[in-house]
Amino acid sequence: MDDITFNRFENFVSEVTDFKEEFRKIKANDAVSFELKEDETPVTQIDYLIEKSIRESIFETFPSHSIVGEEYPDTLQKSSFKWIIDPVDGTFSLTRGVPLYGILLGLLNNNTPLYGSVRFPLLQKLICGDGQVAYENGNTLRCDNSISLEQSLILTTDENRINSSKYKSSWERLNDLVSSRRTWGDCYGYYLVCNGKAQVMFDIDLKPCDILPLVPIIKGAGCEIIELEKPYRDIIVCTKSLKEEILECF
Repeated sequence: MDDITFNRFENFVSEVTDFKEEFRKIKANDAVSFELKEDETPVTQIDYLIEKSIRESIFETFPSHSIVGEEYPDTLQKSSFKWIIDPVDGTFSLTRGVPLYGILLGLLNNNTPLYGSVRFPLLQKLICGDGQVAYENGNTLRCDNSISLEQSLILTTDENRINSSKYKSSWERLNDLVSSRRTWGDCYGYYLVCNGKAQVMFDIDLKPCDILPLVPIIKGAGCEIIELEKPYRDIIVCTKSLKEEILECF
């Protein structure tokens, strides 16, 4: 069957992103060996193992669907459906023993994000969204629109990257307006905005695998996505109540 409902998507990702045995030996303080890819970013054997397994499951269940992943060549079909895989979003965290990494799996329809999921293996959390609603372990996930910019927590993945970019001055202006900033980034940063623990996540130089599986979750949790450079390359994710104030900094 070519078509897929959100319920079927949830059941599928719940099964194919469950790598308990692979992560059982990894404790929160364990570092993992890695090698550097051509772009100088780390990759581990776990990245390869997860993506290979998910690809095989997609091909077996949805043979007409295209597959785009972080570590292997694209498999393109004629179907309007395309799966996006980031086997470990936050590989740098994984290699340093920081448990804030996740497995991203999303589904596009005509290149538009339709459904998305992120599983945090060591935190025992599975989040899914369809752009209208988002769920964490089956419970509704919503951002918090009641917090002012002055009280907000702002997040990013790599502050040095921003300080070396055209957004340096805007980033400084924005940080002058908030109470706290941290670098709990990658998919975990977006999750914190979606569950109301943070209010702003700013990220740049994103690849499709980094963000497209998260878009239906972000929107489903009621958050706003500001695209500073399209499509979803340089973005700010925030609560809707803060959008206009944030844009004044850019």
